Amino acid sequence: MHLVRYHVAVSLDGFIAPPDGGHEWLAPYGKVAMGFIGPWMKQIGGIIVGRATYDQALGMGGWMWGKAPTLVMTSRPVEQGPQSVHAHNGDPAEGLAALRARMAAQDLDTDIWLFGGGVTAGLFLKHNLIDLVELATVPVALGRGRPLFADVETRQTFEHTASHPIGMGVTVNSYRRILPAISRRKAMRE
Repeated sequence: MHLVRYHVAVSLDGFIAPPDGGHEWLAPYGKVAMGFIGPWMKQIGGIIVGRATYDQALGMGGWMWGKAPTLVMTSRPVEQGPQSVHAHNGDPAEGLAALRARMAAQDLDTDIWLFGGGVTAGLFLKHNLIDLVELATVPVALGRGRPLFADVETRQTFEHTASHPIGMGVTVNSYRRILPAISRRKAMRE
């Protein structure tokens, strides 16, 4: 069913980036991360990003996810982007449904990477659309920065499902969303 997986690097103090959104703090861990993310990406067929993350990715030398169907949550049009990229403004559930339909049309039986950033992740959390949270905890304290989930006034419970040390002190911890009892009963009947 194309699980939505928020997989992101996070500092020891809970930030996904310094205040300027930069990623230089992750540079020393690049080789370790690539050894993990390469095999992990084989499980991914679609991408969700916020506008700032999308613009940052383009600024790093072009679109890095090739033809993977991508949903950019933005209030501004995406001009001259790759054909695989579609912009969406509004209800994230509608955008997610459209992304899943595009993936199904391409026979992609894989999951969706909610790549970032914190504002988009917060929006998807608020609407109960994140199935898995996968945190690559990096042994760096940033002091301040961009939060894992921004602008969220909701409470959801996740259960820890796995820990995987990948090197240089980085550990990927996985958490699965716990469905309320009513939702679990409904899912069992379907």
